[in-house]
Amino acid sequence: MSKIYWISVVFVGILILLGIGIAINKSNEVEEETIAIGGVFHLSGEGAFWGIGELNGVNLALEEINNQGEINGKKLVLIVEDSETNFVKTVNAIQKLVNANNLQVIIGPTWFAQAASPLAEQLKVLIVSPSGGVILEPSKYFFSLWPTEKQEVLPIIKHMKKHNVKKVVVIYSLNDWSESVKNNFLEEARKEGISIEESISVDPDEDDFRTIITKIKKIESDAIFAPFAFYPSQGAFNKQAKELELKLQIYSPSGTENPILLKAFPEIEGTIYGYPQIDEQEAEFRKKYTAKFGIEISPPAAYGYDALQLIASALREGKTTPEEIARYLSSIKEYDGISNTISFDSKGRVTGKEYVTKTVENGKFIRITD
Repeated sequence: MSKIYWISVVFVGILILLGIGIAINKSNEVEEETIAIGGVFHLSGEGAFWGIGELNGVNLALEEINNQGEINGKKLVLIVEDSETNFVKTVNAIQKLVNANNLQVIIGPTWFAQAASPLAEQLKVLIVSPSGGVILEPSKYFFSLWPTEKQEVLPIIKHMKKHNVKKVVVIYSLNDWSESVKNNFLEEARKEGISIEESISVDPDEDDFRTIITKIKKIESDAIFAPFAFYPSQGAFNKQAKELELKLQIYSPSGTENPILLKAFPEIEGTIYGYPQIDEQEAEFRKKYTAKFGIEISPPAAYGYDALQLIASALREGKTTPEEIARYLSSIKEYDGISNTISFDSKGRVTGKEYVTKTVENGKFIRITD
């Protein structure tokens, strides 16, 4: 098993033993005529754009479920914790929902599957994450709706091949997700005969890339692949690359499609990235989202929506325990969701979602076909 996985398990176990952040409060229990589900989202910090989008998607589903007959006559309620884009606070938030609120089913967390998966196993609670990646070791209690890191990189590599990109410099964050995307890119790129001229790691919160960019300019390459962990690093890198007249094409993952990133760093103009394909059903969902919240949809909103709808579907079938709901989700074949036609693999990751290639052009996120 992965060394990083065992570090996560030990760390999570220590937090459970210490009871960090937990205050038992029976007054938080929900009335019996309701069904309570927990939610853990990044509502502040660098991941807030992502987490708020997930929560909005969940709330859309919650409203629809309760307006359409509830769950066998019981109103569905959501108890939410802000994980603040922090690993420890993510663990604490899950523990609080389980221990203080007596919940057995949780949607979330935003990212940080490496914390949630072992915690789900230890606490025997069902966790469905809209955007959890990098499941180092699976748990029968943990499911993620977000496509795999391999799916992230395949359209990028396809575009590189089509445009005769043969030599690439990779720059990535020292972060589980960023490293997983990088590793999948290296593996798939080499299969296609793309040479990796340099692989450069930086801290997740790095914002000064001038020395690195100067170094990259001296390397003979055709493009850069930059799967940064957080958008401020991506924005700063693109901005400084333009200031230092770096002429290479920059490729990045799906997090590029972020209006906050674009507003803060218009220099991401021209970046090419992979993004989950949007079908007609999801396009309609986007209109509904914008009408309700008055803002442009964020990538994970549909995944948050589907997470709650899947759980509701299990509850309607009389599945009430974490074990029963987990078996129900594992048995699903081609569930017609907004984000995807959903089936889960043996690790609890969703299968089947296709990615397309997009870019930032004239301040807009557009699909490219060439």
